[in-house]
Amino acid sequence: METILLVDDDARILAPLQILLEAEGYRVLLAPDGEAAGGVTDCEHPDLIVTDWMMPVLDGIGFCRRLKAHSATAAIPVVMLSAAVPPVQTEPLWNALLRKPTPIANLIEVIRSLLVQSKSGKLH
Repeated sequence: METILLVDDDARILAPLQILLEAEGYRVLLAPDGEAAGGVTDCEHPDLIVTDWMMPVLDGIGFCRRLKAHSATAAIPVVMLSAAVPPVQTEPLWNALLRKPTPIANLIEVIRSLLVQSKSGKLH
């Protein structure tokens, strides 16, 4: 079973996403911000991360920078799911950017695609 880490400071986003992704057969972990997500990532090694950009403590961009800075986490696929458009990346921090609200079918399609690419070694 593949594990997905959802990172968002809004429980109204996390709870329904958790239910929907678990119904798709994924193991789902939750974190309220990038700092907590870093600890979860270190302990649980998720197969994919879906993160918000604007969060307290450590935002999604800072969290992604931490992931990419460490060889143990640099290859984890990341979906940035944000209501606002993050600044243009100067370095590749995430694999997909989706705007809130996004249809759940789109999110699931992106997750499946990134997991397949990751397993096949074709993810950049």
